[in-house]
Amino acid sequence: MEESEVATEREREGRKEGGAVVMLALRPATRMVSNPFLDLKFLPVEGVDGLSPIRLVLVVNLSFFLELSSCHVRRNAIGSIFRRLKHALPSQGDPGQPLFLTPYIESGKIEEGRQLSLVEHLPGPHVKSYSGYLTVNKTHNSNLFFWFFPAQVQPEKTPVLLWLQGGPGGTSMFGLFVEHGPYVVQKNLSLTERKFPWTSKFSMLYIDNPVGTGFSFTDDPKGYAKNEDDVGRDLYSAIIQFFQLFPHYQKNDFYATGESYAGKYVPAIGYYIHSNNPTAKIKINFKGVAIGDGLCDPEVMLGGYADFLYQIGLVDENQRIYVQNQSNLGQQYIQQKKWKEAFEVFDILLNDDKTGTPSYIQTISGCSNYFNFMQCQEPEDQEYFGKLLSLPNIRKSIHVGNLTFHDGSMVEEYLLEDIMKTIKPWLAVLMDHYRVLIYNGQLDIIVAAPLTERFLPTVPWGKVKEYKNAERIVWRIHDKDPEVAGYVRQVGEFYQVIVRGGGHILPYDQPERALDMMDRFIMGKGWKQSRYGK
Repeated sequence: MEESEVATEREREGRKEGGAVVMLALRPATRMVSNPFLDLKFLPVEGVDGLSPIRLVLVVNLSFFLELSSCHVRRNAIGSIFRRLKHALPSQGDPGQPLFLTPYIESGKIEEGRQLSLVEHLPGPHVKSYSGYLTVNKTHNSNLFFWFFPAQVQPEKTPVLLWLQGGPGGTSMFGLFVEHGPYVVQKNLSLTERKFPWTSKFSMLYIDNPVGTGFSFTDDPKGYAKNEDDVGRDLYSAIIQFFQLFPHYQKNDFYATGESYAGKYVPAIGYYIHSNNPTAKIKINFKGVAIGDGLCDPEVMLGGYADFLYQIGLVDENQRIYVQNQSNLGQQYIQQKKWKEAFEVFDILLNDDKTGTPSYIQTISGCSNYFNFMQCQEPEDQEYFGKLLSLPNIRKSIHVGNLTFHDGSMVEEYLLEDIMKTIKPWLAVLMDHYRVLIYNGQLDIIVAAPLTERFLPTVPWGKVKEYKNAERIVWRIHDKDPEVAGYVRQVGEFYQVIVRGGGHILPYDQPERALDMMDRFIMGKGWKQSRYGK
């Protein structure tokens, strides 16, 4: 870790008592950074050598100001969710202390720990919730941050859904505040109620995963996940501790859900539960998984980009040939187990994360948004939550104190050898034993529906032949609705859904349809044949 790229560890971790200041550890402008909200934290003046004792300090690389004027940044891999550099500095205030709950669990002080984790004094509508840190590796001091919302109706009976964002390195606070949590962040940073929150139907457990993502952290580079086995292990530890802290939810149905790069995280934790549950002292009532626009099988999916981009008009016939040739090269690297080289091909072609320049597709299309091909730029309101989480009163309410809110770049660095690997074998096991939903937004580019339909027939599960011959039905939220919500194929307990009018960030684009889809899947209501459908 070079001092020219990031703040020193002493600066990054400054946890001593003292007056609060703000530090932004920013990479040089020569290395374009996808996530603008970088390492925002409260730092005691006494903990930084050479800085005068003023109340606010901003530590940045001078060349960053050249980038600040344009507010044009890259995203951090598939499903990364930090957009722009328009983050206001927090006002003065007490961010409180981070709450580490594992000691309370291990000492049997369950009720005390649970009460301490209660989120209070959060501005906006009152919604009961709990948050804090669960230590998943004591050797490396690795801790996962969670924020739990009991269902607003009958939480004692309602299924518990784990939500994981993609990235790798994307915070699940994006899912909470932008997609389907009970709150919507307004431009003035006030909180209002969401019209179709998933908490109206389910208890939602949001975890910043893996360590190094969002508020989750590790003190040792060895604590970072190197592969999906590491991801599954740490998540499993956190979930077991969660059910120790909230034992009255242990008998509720449990589902692992997520989107984008969580197309690998979700099967990882699902398979880990499947493998460990039979002999575990604390059982998880695991029922299934739901994956939205998920990167599950890069080799097969990569081969579908050229035709898809041509069919939606983003490339012409000559550009299509170039995309296909590059995709073929990426697939060859995967087959040769040259994982970094394969990622570089993908990155230059589409992802624009590590190169420092716009991707090929962004250059020829003139648009930066690969989450919805009907939108050229990302919606501004998807960045508001980042500003909110920098406020001292919010940090105090959710028990994170002055700890760093990570941009996830280190997570990606450590997972670089894993990104282009498949999780098909794990997914096949889950499809054979549990309820599985795989859904796509019709307007997504980066993990488009046709890419999902390329890889699903190659998953080696027991009913793959039936899936290949299954007819899809037309789905309307209400049978008399003039608008079609989407299309569904079902084989046993496996559901594949394409949602009309939505992109990669599906619950943001189509909140009612997303909630109806999850309700039908989780609650076992299913989809009946709709008019005009075959």
